[in-house]
Amino acid sequence: MSEKNIMNTSIATTVQLRCEIADEASFAPYGMLVRRPDNVAANLASGAVESWLLPFTSGSEPQIMFNRYHDKGREFSVMEKHLKVSQCFFPLGGVPYIMVVGKGSVEQQTVGPEDVRAFYVDGDCGVLLWQHVWHSLARFPVGAPYIDLAFITDLETQNEIERHLAGGVRPTQTEFIDFMQTHQTRFLVQDPQGPRS
Repeated sequence: MSEKNIMNTSIATTVQLRCEIADEASFAPYGMLVRRPDNVAANLASGAVESWLLPFTSGSEPQIMFNRYHDKGREFSVMEKHLKVSQCFFPLGGVPYIMVVGKGSVEQQTVGPEDVRAFYVDGDCGVLLWQHVWHSLARFPVGAPYIDLAFITDLETQNEIERHLAGGVRPTQTEFIDFMQTHQTRFLVQDPQGPRS
């Protein structure tokens, strides 16, 4: 579990998330890191192409998007999880970023501040999140004013979220938690520390 420092304020508690360096073992409960495979046999090889399959799942047809996340600070209180789709984020341009996640499952309907972790991810490494994994709404660029990410989700999940943001009904395929409302807590992601590989 991440080391967290708690600072009390008059209205809320701010949990400072220590930013861990993402590796395959530490990130496995939340998803998988997607990078150039080393010493892993391809699932398919044909002529000049080798292919490795990723365990992406979707409740409707895939939706591919381009997202630009601007550096607007690293404080937040809202997270979401998707019930019918895993999601993939692939950085474009080599900018490292921070992915904030909280463990979830079909059985575990809620997440607490103690379940939230922040991971530093190299700019040449993508992330595939499992279904039911809580995540912050933003990816946080490191050392740059923004990060560009190719993003794969599914059409129904994305359409529901867009309708909700436009004032429509709450989504049924996505759950949200606002820790300010549920725990009087917000999070502040610390700068990554230590060696980055």
